Amino acid sequence: MLDISTKIDPFTSEVLTLVSKITDTLNMDFFVIGATARDIIFNLVHGIQIQRGTNDIDFSVRVRNWENYTKLTDALKENNFSPSKIVHRFTYKSIPSIDVIPFGEISLDSLSIKWPDKEAKEMSVIGFEECFQDSESVRIQSNPPLDIKIASTRGLVLMKLISWKDGFPTRSRDALDILYIIKNYIEAGNMDRLQSEHSDLVDDQFDFELTGAILLGRDIAEISNPQTLEFLVNILEEEIKNEDNSKFISDMLIGTSIISQRDEKIKHISYMLMNLLNGLRNHN
Repeated sequence: MLDISTKIDPFTSEVLTLVSKITDTLNMDFFVIGATARDIIFNLVHGIQIQRGTNDIDFSVRVRNWENYTKLTDALKENNFSPSKIVHRFTYKSIPSIDVIPFGEISLDSLSIKWPDKEAKEMSVIGFEECFQDSESVRIQSNPPLDIKIASTRGLVLMKLISWKDGFPTRSRDALDILYIIKNYIEAGNMDRLQSEHSDLVDDQFDFELTGAILLGRDIAEISNPQTLEFLVNILEEEIKNEDNSKFISDMLIGTSIISQRDEKIKHISYMLMNLLNGLRNHN
């Protein structure tokens, strides 16, 4: 059990407590995703500094149909969550953006959902079920005790890679988050298991970032069904093949302005992605 009850900020705790109460009443499962999950895992659990903080909270809820989703959003409104022009986005007090993403039977063949608004935009939910099953229980309140599910680190990268592809070209923050996670993956509680379970990766060529990418790829493959795994592999193969013109690599380089550094970083990130891909392919 991961206990962050003394570290979590009161506003996030208040939102998650309310969401937990509402979903319990409606007999629905939910888990925290997005940058909130990243901040909880890396900063609050492992004490690793966050480069890009967030005031937003994203969570995903398993529902059967849009009628049930509407019951959830109505309950949120009754508890002072304010709707926005975007069908799945709410505000609450000082929290400017709270996204509520459905998955489960509501989806079209477990691949996507189609929002019931005038735009009727489709959104990919590939991998959501696997990531929910792999989520971690985290204690956000000690008295009375309250535990919620948070996307695991590997699940978070799985969802962010698909989210980046699905939301292209407006999801550069997903690429930046994936780069951050790869760089810090070993230090986020994975050093012991690297040495005990993946000792073949510990050699003279050991590099925290490059080795972490292989380990992360293996870990993602472990929770992915064949369809999800193929989808992830195809994304990475395409971006690596177009290394110099890769939008994914370019998004990872946002903030890098010096040309000489940029060229070196393109090569380094390309090696990272190749290692991530090799981990996905050779997880057995």
